[in-house]
Amino acid sequence: MIPPYSVAIVHYHLHRGGVTRVIHTASRCLTDAGVPHVILSGEPDESGAKLPVQVVEGLRYGTEPGGITGIQLVQAMRAAASSVLGPGPIVWHFHNHSLGRNRAMAEAVAILAEAGDAMILQFHDFAEDGRSQNYPVIADADTLYPHSPRIRHAFINSRDRANLISAGLPAARAALLPNAITAPAAVKPLEDAAEQALVLYPVRGIRRKNLGELFLLAALSPKGTRYAVTLGPDNIRWQAVHEEWMAFANDTGLPVMLDVVGRLSPAPKAQRSFAGWLRHSTHCITTSVAEGFGLGFLEPVAMGKPLLGRNLPAVTNDFAEAGIVPGRLYDRLLVPVGWVGMETLRQRLVRSLRSTLEAYGQAMSNEHLERSFAAMHHKGYLDFGNLPEDLQRQVIHRILAGEDADAVLVESRAETQPLRTWLRRTLKQTSPTAKPQDLAAYAPDAYAGRLQQLYSSVMDVKPAAPEYVPKHKVLNQFLKPGSFHFLCT
Repeated sequence: MIPPYSVAIVHYHLHRGGVTRVIHTASRCLTDAGVPHVILSGEPDESGAKLPVQVVEGLRYGTEPGGITGIQLVQAMRAAASSVLGPGPIVWHFHNHSLGRNRAMAEAVAILAEAGDAMILQFHDFAEDGRSQNYPVIADADTLYPHSPRIRHAFINSRDRANLISAGLPAARAALLPNAITAPAAVKPLEDAAEQALVLYPVRGIRRKNLGELFLLAALSPKGTRYAVTLGPDNIRWQAVHEEWMAFANDTGLPVMLDVVGRLSPAPKAQRSFAGWLRHSTHCITTSVAEGFGLGFLEPVAMGKPLLGRNLPAVTNDFAEAGIVPGRLYDRLLVPVGWVGMETLRQRLVRSLRSTLEAYGQAMSNEHLERSFAAMHHKGYLDFGNLPEDLQRQVIHRILAGEDADAVLVESRAETQPLRTWLRRTLKQTSPTAKPQDLAAYAPDAYAGRLQQLYSSVMDVKPAAPEYVPKHKVLNQFLKPGSFHFLCT
């Protein structure tokens, strides 16, 4: 039965990336369910997929003053949606409206909230969470987080949901909407098993992906092990960091290859495509220090590849609730304090923490400094993943110079052992820790059901005046003392 409403999905663009994949999946789910819908985007869909897209130019990134106003954007969106969907009731499904990439979109959401429109506000990222360059765009927006019986805030992980609830969002208006997982096209396996490990990191090499950790692992892995990152960053902000790691790979000769897809081949006469690299890989890896949904933990399961790497409880706890053990994961990689120097680290922390807080309009308190500094100590060790890149390289140089390699420890579930020992054992294990059928909770049909339940929940109630979560309380949740991370700045 066709539902008594239509859906307008709204985003800044449809460039390749995680949010676009989520929108594409949602559109296909709605089509299969017979739900009339349109996708409103500031730019055309670069994928070429035949989806119901309408371009509304006022939705594209726009942070300079003097552009389209919120009311003008609402008028343009209403006209574009009605041209496809007709005059019936619409559920507006916004993605990342509060990210600080377009002030008019944030204003438009508040206008629609005041008008009593039904809305889903879905969050993949937050300007308050390691995106200080975005924050000034929405720093004075007091109507950023509206809520009412006809508005649901949808989160891709439980941590973000808990943060907004702690800031004042009623729990009944905060929904968990994890992404759907779709298995990629089947890749023909190699005829002969690989003799040595090829560990694939299927991401763009931006800063929070913690590329330095791959080099540490490479320095301590069994001889012949290779590591590869599929893509380089497309955002100019991260390209300098990426180029420094490219130079480090050349200088040290460590077996870490960056930006490989389309540029390098995984083996003689093998395709340079992603499928080619996936086919030749023996394992997948994640060393990221911050994720929204954590696709990198579940996609290897869908692809039948064993996963190793850094655990992120903020996202993997949700997977554990679904009964999924995505891989062989560690909580920290520990290096001796003396390899870095506490005074050096403290000076770097003072500069970086002050700069980050000031970007959010906050002064650095002694509590922020001391709790952040204390959080970095682990009984005489530091977590390699929370060191700035130059100090990561300093640690790796010590290992290459012959420092005691077994002084580097891996910590998993409060137990430690030499990282070199852990790697030798883990890389021998070529069976995944979960099967594709374990991902049923994240299947497209389950996602479609959650979407329709959300839409019905905001359509089946009467309009009411919205209230607003205090913006400063949301910011405080993401800037808690002790939560600072060098690679998330």
